[in-house]
Amino acid sequence: MKKAVAENNSKKWLSDNPKYIYSFVAKKYFSEMKTKSEIADEMGISRFKVARLIAEAIENEYVKFVFPKQQALDEELAQNICNKYSLNDAVVLSMIDSYGDRQLLTDKLGIVTANYLSDHLKQDMKVGIAWGRVLSSTVSTLRELPPLHVVQLAGVHPKIEFSQSPIDLIHKIASISNGKAYPIYLPMWVDDENVARQIANDQFVAEARRFYTNLDVIITGIGAWKSGSSSLFNIFPDEWREGLLAHDVCADICTTFIDSKGKVIESPIDKLGFGISHEQIKKTNNVIGVAGGEDKYEAVLASLRSGILDTLITDFDTAVKLMDEN
Repeated sequence: MKKAVAENNSKKWLSDNPKYIYSFVAKKYFSEMKTKSEIADEMGISRFKVARLIAEAIENEYVKFVFPKQQALDEELAQNICNKYSLNDAVVLSMIDSYGDRQLLTDKLGIVTANYLSDHLKQDMKVGIAWGRVLSSTVSTLRELPPLHVVQLAGVHPKIEFSQSPIDLIHKIASISNGKAYPIYLPMWVDDENVARQIANDQFVAEARRFYTNLDVIITGIGAWKSGSSSLFNIFPDEWREGLLAHDVCADICTTFIDSKGKVIESPIDKLGFGISHEQIKKTNNVIGVAGGEDKYEAVLASLRSGILDTLITDFDTAVKLMDEN
């Protein structure tokens, strides 16, 4: 008899409008504090189906979680990060937005970064752009900016596979801002120092590179070498990679390499490449580093120890770990 009732209930719930089912399940689980098994028995369905309905109710916003003091906590955490690591500014992605897979976190960091840039970039600023997935996500989200001078910070490499190359990124930002782009149509490096010097003096290359000593803002991702989450890790010649690893390389910012203690490491690309130098980065008024997630933590920490960053945009979990660091 009980089995027959359960089967009838199951048929009833399966035929009902999903929005009523979501509301019913959410009320039972979150308000009445019933277990999935109890709800399953009442509805005549499996507890696995109940679990799926709860997840769908959250996904479809029949349930929303509100943390009244969370924004204040995020702002307090950001200020504590600034104080501890001598930053000018920090933005911490909210706790609830920090969860999800790598792509979702990248997208959310991109949205936060786009909002930050819209609020802080001013007309005629000279803005240097690096590359990376989080910057691609940022630029895809940008909608409005004041007129800017947008400068490419390194050459390109065909194996850096992002939705937008460095050249694409600066042209898109310049277009959004009705500003001017300064691209470098060059490889990231060449194999001969003499050739590198000759190319660096080319008129069009020099036009972009002359901005390197007086940039207002740099926007960059942070490559993580300990976890292999770095585009440069994957494209560098074996000899270069092994040399950097032998010197405890932990992070890259543009084409500057940093060990776990925050010390800058020399690399062959310093003489063979066309990217902005460590000294030029340090002269920039505001270097904004954007990175988050467990695989980026050590690189973020090393970058903060280096003193290169002026602003950090990261996720909640990374920020908490940074505060716990001795």
